[in-house]
Amino acid sequence: MKPLYQGKVDTFCAFYAVLNGLRITHGIRTLKARLFFNDFLEQVAMRPGVLRQVLDQTTDYIDLVDDMLAMCSAQLPLTCSAPFSNDDVSVDTLWTTCYEWMNTWTNSTVLLRFFRYFVLGSPPGVRHWTTLESITEKTAHLYDSSHEADAILNLNRDSIVTRVEDVRAITMLYVQPSAVRLLSIPGALKKKDILR
Repeated sequence: MKPLYQGKVDTFCAFYAVLNGLRITHGIRTLKARLFFNDFLEQVAMRPGVLRQVLDQTTDYIDLVDDMLAMCSAQLPLTCSAPFSNDDVSVDTLWTTCYEWMNTWTNSTVLLRFFRYFVLGSPPGVRHWTTLESITEKTAHLYDSSHEADAILNLNRDSIVTRVEDVRAITMLYVQPSAVRLLSIPGALKKKDILR
């Protein structure tokens, strides 16, 4: 038997995505990440119904991600926005938004949630929150907490959909637009200004 790893028995990938986002934007170290993680879990534990939803994965985590970002932004300067109010967004719009955000601003990243389907017509086999490390016109590289052997470490623009009804045998990865969060530090510099 192989050893267990983060994510194998817990359901905290959304919280890890926030912490990984803060590593990119602020360079937080492990001790600070642990303090944020523990403080937020303590807040969640004080709401028993919410804790049970997290443990049973019956929540979409969106409100929890926003709550954790709000808690962290009380201690760190943080700009956070939700660019999509619903899930009726094209792949091109989602990709362009993430691409422009990350390639315009320093200390910026994107949090997102994806669903991985293994059998058409069945529920997703994986529901996962992650963080973008970088993005090109065709590929997004993830800064991810998963150590699974088949973990997704890159998203290809041509291999995702942004509407559940568009999941097909060749595109079995759905990225949920309303879960996208754009992060940076206030007053972040434009990358082109640094090159001057």
